[in-house]
Amino acid sequence: MNKLAVVLVVVALLAMAGTEGMAQREQVRIGISLPLTGPASASGKAAEAGYRLALDEINKAGGVLGSRLQIFIEDDGNLPAKGVPIFTKFVTVDRVHAITGIFGSAIGVSIVGPAKLHEPLIAMLGAASPLVERGFEGYKYLFHYHPWAYHNMEAVFNFMDFVRTGTGASTIAILYEDGPFGSAGVGDTRAELIKRGFDVPFMESFKSGSGDFTALLSRAKRHPVDVLFWIGFDADALPIAVQSREVGFKPRLIFGTPASWPIGFEGNPVARDVSGMAGWTSASPLAASKEFVKKYQAKYGSLSEEYMAPMGFVTLTTLAAAMNKAGTTDKDRVAAELAKTDAETPLGKLRFKPSRLTPSVYQGFDSDLWMVFQFRDGRRVPVWPKSMAAGPLAWRWR
Repeated sequence: MNKLAVVLVVVALLAMAGTEGMAQREQVRIGISLPLTGPASASGKAAEAGYRLALDEINKAGGVLGSRLQIFIEDDGNLPAKGVPIFTKFVTVDRVHAITGIFGSAIGVSIVGPAKLHEPLIAMLGAASPLVERGFEGYKYLFHYHPWAYHNMEAVFNFMDFVRTGTGASTIAILYEDGPFGSAGVGDTRAELIKRGFDVPFMESFKSGSGDFTALLSRAKRHPVDVLFWIGFDADALPIAVQSREVGFKPRLIFGTPASWPIGFEGNPVARDVSGMAGWTSASPLAASKEFVKKYQAKYGSLSEEYMAPMGFVTLTTLAAAMNKAGTTDKDRVAAELAKTDAETPLGKLRFKPSRLTPSVYQGFDSDLWMVFQFRDGRRVPVWPKSMAAGPLAWRWR
């Protein structure tokens, strides 16, 4: 064999070795279940934007375990009838290495059985109901990023104390969606508000996304109150504000707690001084938030005010970082690394700790995440807590 032939054989062998190496290197796959349609779609689409921004950043930095990260995003419509098949498909067909997303509590509850059967690693984006937390008792592969509903309520109670002290407000009507998100613990919420000096003369449930609240608001009108507190999803925000005026229901403050608000809501005249809770604002002074805003604008040419965008970003980046630190997709080793997370994020410091009601679950953010804003002049103005306030609480919706 002459020298040229030897060189060609060596090159061929090296090429084969390289190809085998690439073939043996398994691409990491992550399944993401989000409500991209339906009454919570604003939240789902915001989260999707955050996940895709994170994917770009992760792959630009070298991917996960030496390969480009692959994600599968499916639309669950915030419906268990869709969410459970998607979850099962991720595990049995796509054979993903972890599952994330899962915004709605109803879906969070419905996947308990399949999760305990297949035991995937789960980085849960939302699903705040304690029914989800209780359902996963004993499960050691669940990392819940979003505060639980009782964290949310702790922030609500503190805000209501602020309202009562500052305005003399004494009466509240409560409207809540009839799923696990709105209805779990609503009786305790009413009891706590009464304990804190409020009268709650009216409380009823509604079907989220129904669009027609006139009968409900007409009944609420019979009980004049200072504050209307509603618990639901983004699709409910505009009908509640518009139809309150149409039926002559005039609380001094409308306060809602959807995870996201409908696109363009801030520009509607009826939105003025409507208030809500948020886990983040693009005006956040945190260095990690400023960096996130810069990357988001570079990719999308616009700005998001929905905290689900940075929540999706944080979820995927921390999960990928844990996989790289573990050096494997083995869920026990990845979970061990994820549990050690100590990261400055656009939403603030993220550390996991045992969850309050179910210590086997890892809990990320808590009540410290929240602030309250009011829509004013087409933007969101933080009004509480004082450390975050950019303006005073407006007490004049009626």
